[in-house]
Amino acid sequence: DVEAPNASFFLKPDIKHIQKVKIKQPVFLTDTGKSFEKCTQFCHYNAVAVAGAEVIFFPELCHGCGGCILVGPQGSVREEDRVVGEIRKGMASPNIEFFMGDLKPGSMRTTEIQNALEKYIEQEKLVIIDCPPGTSCSMVTAVKNSNYCILVTEPTPFGLNDLTLSIDVVKELGIPFGVIINRDGIGNSEVENYCTQNSVKILAKFPYDMNIARSYSKGEAIISGRPELKEKFTDIANKVIKDTEAGQL
Repeated sequence: DVEAPNASFFLKPDIKHIQKVKIKQPVFLTDTGKSFEKCTQFCHYNAVAVAGAEVIFFPELCHGCGGCILVGPQGSVREEDRVVGEIRKGMASPNIEFFMGDLKPGSMRTTEIQNALEKYIEQEKLVIIDCPPGTSCSMVTAVKNSNYCILVTEPTPFGLNDLTLSIDVVKELGIPFGVIINRDGIGNSEVENYCTQNSVKILAKFPYDMNIARSYSKGEAIISGRPELKEKFTDIANKVIKDTEAGQL
């Protein structure tokens, strides 16, 4: 979740390396007297507009595809690097390799950082990816190559709406999944009923509890405020492993 990364608050890693993530963006040399109309026609993201002899460029819409260099007037379009975020690498206890992407404020290039992060994934190891909420491009990019997806929801109409959308996405991607109901007790039973009626596996339910909220606000793991819940997390892991060994992944 490169837009709002918070795993470091709880794992408290020792960061050893920071790498800038850059994309290429065009620079238009308007003093050449050339026309950049073909750039506006080529750009599907409307990042370039032409007003008379002036070029209006919207960097937040640019996807760095290089199309302006290809179709623009030769020698009148150049490229420059633009930092869109960074990747931090380190270690957390106990012996956890930690990688975190952090989007630069104002940037919209989430997938660039996610793709850079994915290069560090070692497929033979157990990798847990903190996924952004919703069903946006950044969510799809985070889960598209995963073997299993844990969807966290809450028992409210809003939670149910988001859950059904997320389930549609992971089904379309062909990714096995299970559901965790968080803050159980604050709403109604519609989420649980939906899961039962649609044969969706509920991996666990976590109660709405002030001690959990206090631990969270301090950057502590849930089991700091409710140590007896450790067994629930172990059970979740065992269920996912069992599905894997059963050939469902």
